[in-house]
Amino acid sequence: MTHNEYLKNALKTGLSVKAASVYVVALEVGKALSPKALVLKSKLHRQYVYDALYELEDRGLIVKVGTGRRIKYQATSPDKLLQDAEKQRLDTLSSVRSLMKLYDRSPAGIVEVIRGSEECIESEFQILSKSKQGDFLDIVGGAGMNFVKMFQGRIEEWEELRKEKGIKLRYIGNNEDVEHNKSASVIENESKSIEGIGEIVNVCIRPESVSFNIYEPEIVTVRVRNKEAVLSQRMLFEVLWKVAK
Repeated sequence: MTHNEYLKNALKTGLSVKAASVYVVALEVGKALSPKALVLKSKLHRQYVYDALYELEDRGLIVKVGTGRRIKYQATSPDKLLQDAEKQRLDTLSSVRSLMKLYDRSPAGIVEVIRGSEECIESEFQILSKSKQGDFLDIVGGAGMNFVKMFQGRIEEWEELRKEKGIKLRYIGNNEDVEHNKSASVIENESKSIEGIGEIVNVCIRPESVSFNIYEPEIVTVRVRNKEAVLSQRMLFEVLWKVAK
């Protein structure tokens, strides 16, 4: 894998950016390095490197070589990194499936389960068309460009309708998503990033509902029309918005 691929997989396992960066540097060098060498090669502050080393040791991704002032650090096999990333993906997928079973048993009229890309697209347009002027749309992302891809070329139409309604959009996602939103997206929005957000589900919070847009293993939208659910998710969003960058 390339440097970026290793870094991406490291972040998927829940490592901090600094720990992932130090691990990838140590892995690519392929031999034990002193803390000073890791500082130089990673270009991180000395304290950040030591923080990263503690984190990596705790995860079993780096080992000490030598003693005393001659201690060096060597990256362990990336197989463990890949196993951790796969475990996290499967854990997330299992949670999504459990969520689906719960929602499928919920009372009619409170929860909608919409399956398939075409049905999900039409549902998004319907709920946007029925929105009131000046409503809000808060999204906790992490599923990358899947939301845009799902629209199959109709995203600009969706964006025009959103602007006509004067609906303000705020987005919390990973660094890659936010960079795209700020530099290339056709959707006007305010975006902030939080490290380690997953890749399977987007949560869309509107005044009348909360939608879980799921893209793996199939495209499904689970929409909860419940004021308490909206209130609690909005409160959570505000907390995340304050800590996001």
